[in-house]
Order: sequence, then C-alpha cells, then structure tokens
Amino acid sequence: MRSKNSTDVLHAIACVPPAPSQALLQPVFHPTVDDKTVFGDCAALSSNGSFAKLPYLVGNTDYEAGFYKLSAYATNRTLTAAQWDLLNLAGFTCPTGTEAANRVKHGVPTWRCRYLGDWPDQRRLPRQRPRDGLRHGRGHQRGANTAAENATSRYMMKAWAAFARSPADGLDDLGWPTYDPQGQTLVRLAFNNEAVASFVDPTVYDAPCPPVNNPAPAQGAF
Repeated sequence: MRSKNSTDVLHAIACVPPAPSQALLQPVFHPTVDDKTVFGDCAALSSNGSFAKLPYLVGNTDYEAGFYKLSAYATNRTLTAAQWDLLNLAGFTCPTGTEAANRVKHGVPTWRCRYLGDWPDQRRLPRQRPRDGLRHGRGHQRGANTAAENATSRYMMKAWAAFARSPADGLDDLGWPTYDPQGQTLVRLAFNNEAVASFVDPTVYDAPCPPVNNPAPAQGAF
C-alpha cells in the first residue's frame, strides 16, 4: 500500500466485494492484525494495562445502532428490536464501559459520558422512534437548531476544550467526577435535552453487559 497513491488504493477498495451481514454490507478492506500496530488480543492487553497511561475521556451516544438502521432500511434488511439493542450493547455500551473500567483499574484519570439529546431535526427514518435519532454519526439535519440544542452544543464544546487544555483536571471545573464503575460518575449529556450535564450510576446502562463482552453481534456494523 505504501507504494501506491490514494487513487490506486481507492480503486482497490472498490474492487473488493463487501461481505454480507445482518445490518449492512460490511467493508472487507481493513487493517490486518500484525501484533505491532493492530492487535488481536486487545481485550487482554486492556485488562492488563498494556496501554499509554494518559488521561482518558470516552463516551458514546445512547443508541448508536440508529445509524445502522438507516443502512438496513436502505437495503431492505429487518432486525428485531432485541437484535438492535444487542448490537448497541455489544458494539458500544459494553466495550466503552470495559475500557473505562480498565483505565480506572490501572490508575488512569478517566471520564465517561453518554449523549442523550433527542432533537426532532435529527430523526431520519419514517415512523422513527425518538431514541433512533441518538445514533452513531449525525448526517444532515432537518431544520434549524433549537435554542436548547445550541446551548447543549456550546456546553459540550466547552467540555471538550477543557479536557484538551488540561487532560488531567480540566473537567473538574465543570464539576465532572472522575469515573468509578460503582458510583454516580457516568456523565449524561443532553439528558432530557438539558444543556448541562447530569450524573448517574453506569449500571443504569451497563447492567445487561456480560462479564466478557462478545463483539460478534456488532461486527457486521464495521
């Protein structure tokens, strides 16, 4: 690949047929596990603390699977609500919780957040449930932002900037607690469309997660 220009690489990607999956056609042009830059035992490495001990901010939206519903809808694929919820858990909620907990276990300053803003201009599917708008990615919106949406955006940008300026303690000024899997430390953003954060025990969302996450139900999403 290093000997090719970007046009050649893009042409090669287009020539590789996508693999089928339940939710969408899955690209197969991926990095190869070489245990130098791409590792095959990420779960063990994370649990053992084999990572850079740098301040860690991690999060996901409440319903990342909503993005993949768009792809499924476009290709006439149908999954049950339980299957979508499993994809959301296995692909996003559970691994996010595991990675945050592993950082805490090894003494890394960690913050974990979950975005729950429900804005009507972000819903894209016919007869879409409100939660489906809280998806992976954003896409084009339908109409102007509401005042609450703009206020939430400003608050979140302030939080990201605070962390970037001072990763070890910048979020302290916003009152964000460092993450503890057993405490009221999961930062909820735009909960009930509020422009400030609220804090909740992560088990509210992590309770269905198994002790060892199985990413298989979500592999077709990537």
